[in-house]
Amino acid sequence: MNGEKSLRDRGEGPVGYLAAILLLAAVLAAVAVSGVAAAVTTGTENAICRVLAVGGLSDCDDGGGRPIPPGTSPSPSGTGPSPSGSPSPSPSGTTQPSPSAQPSPTPSSPSPRPSGTPTPTPTPSQTPPVRPVNRPDPVCSGDADTGYRDVTVIVPARFVNVRGSVRAFYSITKIIDKDGKVRWLVNVGAFGELGVAAPEIPFLKGVWIGGNGTGTQTYSFDNEQDAREFPRKYAEARAKQALQLNPAIAPLLNVPFLGDKLRDWLGDTSLPKADKTGIEVGPAGGGTPNIKLPGEIVDASAPTRFWSLAGVARDKDGNWILNLRDRALTDPTVMVDLSKLPKQVLQRGTDAVLTYLEQQGKSKFGSEFKVPDKLRDQIAAAVKRGVKAGMTVEFIGQNDLQYTLDKHGNPVRLNRSVTFSWTARLRGNVSPLDNVPITGQVPLPAFSGGRTTTNYALDLRDPQDRREATLLFAQGALTWKAGIGSFHNHLTPQGRKLDELFRRRGTVTELTYDESAAGLSGSIEAQGRRKEGALRLEGENGHSVLTGAKIWRDGQGWVPWTECHR
Repeated sequence: MNGEKSLRDRGEGPVGYLAAILLLAAVLAAVAVSGVAAAVTTGTENAICRVLAVGGLSDCDDGGGRPIPPGTSPSPSGTGPSPSGSPSPSPSGTTQPSPSAQPSPTPSSPSPRPSGTPTPTPTPSQTPPVRPVNRPDPVCSGDADTGYRDVTVIVPARFVNVRGSVRAFYSITKIIDKDGKVRWLVNVGAFGELGVAAPEIPFLKGVWIGGNGTGTQTYSFDNEQDAREFPRKYAEARAKQALQLNPAIAPLLNVPFLGDKLRDWLGDTSLPKADKTGIEVGPAGGGTPNIKLPGEIVDASAPTRFWSLAGVARDKDGNWILNLRDRALTDPTVMVDLSKLPKQVLQRGTDAVLTYLEQQGKSKFGSEFKVPDKLRDQIAAAVKRGVKAGMTVEFIGQNDLQYTLDKHGNPVRLNRSVTFSWTARLRGNVSPLDNVPITGQVPLPAFSGGRTTTNYALDLRDPQDRREATLLFAQGALTWKAGIGSFHNHLTPQGRKLDELFRRRGTVTELTYDESAAGLSGSIEAQGRRKEGALRLEGENGHSVLTGAKIWRDGQGWVPWTECHR
């Protein structure tokens, strides 16, 4: 039929689409290398300011460096008239009184006032009164204990290796409330990771990329002993609940007599109601840059991992918490292969270590303590077979952003937390069997590490705080500069403005911790014949002690936060 096309004649063919894609790529490349991108970015920022200023949501400048009063529309040129009673900028850049604010100039020599004429009262200031700042109450987090257990499996495939891991973790943190009451928060959870890993390549071992899913629950206790026992009880309850859901065991619970015995053995698997439950998902990855010096005596590596997660949590009051979390760690390590050292050096070093251990034993257990000669010989033989010793320093950086809504969906609070920590340990590695390395780490005496956490809080129930925070988010999101959830957000213009807003209208605290009692960690790994596949079991317990606390005060800067040391 005339004027009609069949379905197969509609649209472009593959060649046309390919040409359009190439043309679009060329245009984008031209824009990227020209000054157009910067002009678009600046113009977008100014446009957002103008739109929000019209609605009274912003007091940003009008594009010429001059403030726009809320509720007024800026002139397109940036030099338009200002409202009555407000200062108007002069061409020279200085601020002059508006004619409408002062109708007539004050004469240099006033005329005499007629007798009996009352003295006029001064006109009230047009400046609105300063509203009180509603600052959130700071949260003092004291000493903390942490721990985790991790299982990682690497399975060789044809072109890449499949990598999966599961980790269970906990933390017990002492909280000192504003009224001086002490409580303990217990955070328990687990995460799973699945990704693909590249086979071992020179200088870069086990590079992998994948995804992470994390689930957490938080409980509050008034008694320290109950808090410390809860992670074990929680693990037991979850394990028994898993058994009850196991397809092989669940039917047995309904068998007479046997089911009663099983239920008696399982016991009570109920748990108290959590204060908060959350879930996070996002990409994860890592790798191990490494280098071996000539002679293969010294091996230097830097295992590195990252997570970038987004999630949601709900507390017992029905509030919703939206989370953004970025975390990265690197673990520079230097190991010396003792088996490759000269025999005399190796023998002397082994004797020195055993003598030191023997002296420590005598000081604790009495002068009768002695390392048997047979044990000395066995240790010396194990060292010759393959023992590595060295030092590792772990660096961790983390940035958290939380946006809290009440159960009706109204904004309540904006929280941000930036943490940096480092931990130094002595590391030893021994292989009692081929391809089965065992690694142990102990903290260095008086030089184990520290942690600094800076917490920011802003009350979004205050209209002014909510307007300014919304403006920063809008500007950043629409001009590709925000990186609000990024670890580097304080390096961006919006990030610096957000920091200033927290200090001016919110609550900012800084806590420092001593990680000298960081505890022990270790792992055991079974590798395949080609060392591509592996099964790794890993665990660590840590302890941190609060050593310093300070809070930001207007006009004073950082001052000691004495209430946090009770």
